[in-house]
Amino acid sequence: MSQKRTWKRDELPAALNTALDAALERGARAPTVLRLTEVAGYTDWALLLSARSERQVRGVVEHIKESLRGGPARLRGADGLDVYLWALLDYDDFLVHVFYHPVRKHYDLESMWSDAPRVELDLPADVLDEHDLDGLAAPDPMPAYRGDLTFGGFEDEFDDDDDDEGDDREDPEFVDDDLFGDDDDADGQPAANDAPASPNDDLFDD
Repeated sequence: MSQKRTWKRDELPAALNTALDAALERGARAPTVLRLTEVAGYTDWALLLSARSERQVRGVVEHIKESLRGGPARLRGADGLDVYLWALLDYDDFLVHVFYHPVRKHYDLESMWSDAPRVELDLPADVLDEHDLDGLAAPDPMPAYRGDLTFGGFEDEFDDDDDDEGDDREDPEFVDDDLFGDDDDADGQPAANDAPASPNDDLFDD
């Protein structure tokens, strides 16, 4: 019986490591990286992250985008940037999912892709621990599923269309923009505004 291949953080693409570092700088928790090459046909890696509030989800997303802007990894698409409960960024070789933590627990993508190898990230225990996040109030209703149902790919990634469309549409305005600096240049196009209204964000602030 062959032993399952294990992966280390130093084997990750440089851009994915940059995205992980950027997320941790904004306080993201419980990072998980899945190796999807052998189990999915549209990407090689997925980075899953938790945040304590919608504002923190947005802060993590914006810092990841800013950290990767100008580099070789191009943002091909984005979903969930109208309501920051579950944001999905598609960088072709890897996907980034940033969740308000109760939404992550609800959809449980890790269990759906239980066959995908986990990358050993060798991070401090307090970064990986999520027990203090489990008591956060779940939004009602939950946001819609992000991307395609086959784990967050976008519809055009499952056909033969090689047209790699970029986007310069700005993210929606938020009253708390000053908390995250002036980041007016969005790389990806937000999905259609069909997500349910978000709960009062003040309920989830520290």
